[in-house]
Amino acid sequence: MATVAAGAAAVALQSPVHGPYGRGADQVWIVRRPGPVRTVIVFGHGWKVAPPSASYPWVAQFWPWLDHLTAQGEAVIFPRYQLGGDAPGATRASAYRAGVTEGFRRLALPAATPVVAVGYSYGASLALTYAANAHRWRLPQPRAVDAVFPAGEIPGVPLPALPRSTDVLLQVGEQDTVAGPGGASAFWAWLARHPPNRKRYQVVRSHGSFVADHASPKATTAEARAAFWTPLDLLIARARR
Repeated sequence: MATVAAGAAAVALQSPVHGPYGRGADQVWIVRRPGPVRTVIVFGHGWKVAPPSASYPWVAQFWPWLDHLTAQGEAVIFPRYQLGGDAPGATRASAYRAGVTEGFRRLALPAATPVVAVGYSYGASLALTYAANAHRWRLPQPRAVDAVFPAGEIPGVPLPALPRSTDVLLQVGEQDTVAGPGGASAFWAWLARHPPNRKRYQVVRSHGSFVADHASPKATTAEARAAFWTPLDLLIARARR
């Protein structure tokens, strides 16, 4: 069992964390449990304004969610893609690509293993960009994309049409004032020009004590799990079929 400090709290994990592998912004972590891998999840974090540290570990923001995924037989590739406070743009997409490439090389799984690209905020933009460019980037094609509060298209990076078989979910937070609906709307317009067989635009709404703001995907309450974990589980189940 791994234990990772996240601020004042320590989060106990059942899943070994491997890495980081690579150098600089091209680094990548792999989270997986022993045994067969049913699906590969490429998980993109949100934009970071400072380098990771013991009190600010990027991967640890999603530990419970990642642990939930690996308990179901998934292996998670978690690319770094930035050093912290970098300039956004094509360089970040190149670093993301390098990290994901190294992650797949380290896993060395059969080509038929399903892949699902997941991202939060800027990571959601990268997940959609990866799915659109998988062939050109010489990476496995994701069968599904879960874009949680996407930040918008990445300037300087091509965005060709997705394969029609790709399953896409775009989520927007009702009270998200950071990413807002602009990024998701831009990607939705792109999907309308090149429609996959299955796509969905979902507004995540606040209710009770749950506030659908930009930070809500990092929460672990029952409401947050229902809003974010369950839809991803459904995408994964369809991807396996």
